[in-house]
Amino acid sequence: MHDLLAADFGQLTANGLTRGVFYAALGAGLALVIGVTTRFHFAYALTYTVAPYAAYWVMDALGVPFWPAALIGLATAVAVSVLLELGVYEPVARRAADRAMLAVLVTSIGVSTAGIALLQLELGTSSLPFYGPEVVLHELGPVRISGLEAGQLATCLLLVLSIAAFLAFTPLGRSVKAVRSNPGLAAVLGISVRRVNLTCFAIAGLVSGACALWYGLLYTVQPTMGDTTVIYGFVVAFLAGTRSSPLRALPVGVGLGLLEQWASIWLSLQWTQTAVFTVLAGYLAFLAGKGRMPRLRPHRPAPLQKA
Repeated sequence: MHDLLAADFGQLTANGLTRGVFYAALGAGLALVIGVTTRFHFAYALTYTVAPYAAYWVMDALGVPFWPAALIGLATAVAVSVLLELGVYEPVARRAADRAMLAVLVTSIGVSTAGIALLQLELGTSSLPFYGPEVVLHELGPVRISGLEAGQLATCLLLVLSIAAFLAFTPLGRSVKAVRSNPGLAAVLGISVRRVNLTCFAIAGLVSGACALWYGLLYTVQPTMGDTTVIYGFVVAFLAGTRSSPLRALPVGVGLGLLEQWASIWLSLQWTQTAVFTVLAGYLAFLAGKGRMPRLRPHRPAPLQKA
C-alpha cells in the first residue's frame, strides 16, 4: 500500500511539474500584455484556440504535414493577437479615455465569446482528433512520461526563458521594459509605445498558440479548450506580478501545477481546480488587507529641550 501511494505521488509530481511549466508560459505571456499595455486580454482564450484549429484545418483540408501546419497555427495565433490590438483594443481604449481598462476588459470578453461561438457554428461543438508526432512513453522508475509531455515541458520552459532573455538583452526588449515602467516618459524619449504594444501582443499570441498546440496533441481540440486553461494563466500572471521578471512565473506556475495534482489525492477534479482559485483569492485578500494595515514605526523619544 505504501509503495502504491509513493508511485502515485511520484507520477502526480511529474504531472504537476509538466502542467506547472505549461501554466507558467501562459502566465508569462499574459503578464507581458497586462503589465506593458494595461489591457486585460481575456481574448487570450481565443488566440489560444485558433492555433490548433488552424493547424487542424490545413492538415485535414489541404493535406499539409504536421510541422508546417503547426507553424501555420502559430502564425494564425500571432496574427489574431496583433489584429485584436490594432482593430479592437486600441480604438476602444482611445475612445474610452480614462475608462479604457474597463472598456477593453468588457470588449475582450465579448470578442472572445463571439469568436469561440463562430468556431462552434463553423466546425461544430464536438472534440476533434489532433494527431502529430508518434507518442513514445518513457519510464523513470514508477514515473511514466510521454514524448509529447516532454516536448511540452521543454517548449514552455524555452518560451519563458526566451521572453526573459528578450527583455534583458535586446534593444526592443529594453524598450518594452521602459514602457512598462513609465509609458509617458518612454514616449518622450522617442520610444514607439504602439510598436511596443504590438510586440507584446505578438509574443503573447506566439506563447498561447504554442501551448495550445501541445495541449491539443495531448488531449483533443475543441472550441472551449481555452476557457479553463487560460484562467490558470491569469492566476499565474497575478501571483507572479505583471510588472516583474517572466522568470517569476516559473515557481508560481510549478507551485500551482503541483497543488492541482497533489490535491487530486484527496479531492475530486472540480475541487482541485477550486483549490487553485482559493490560493488566488487568499493572495488578493492578503494584498487588500496588507494595504489597510497600519505601519508600525519605531518609537522615538522626544528631543530634550534646553532649559
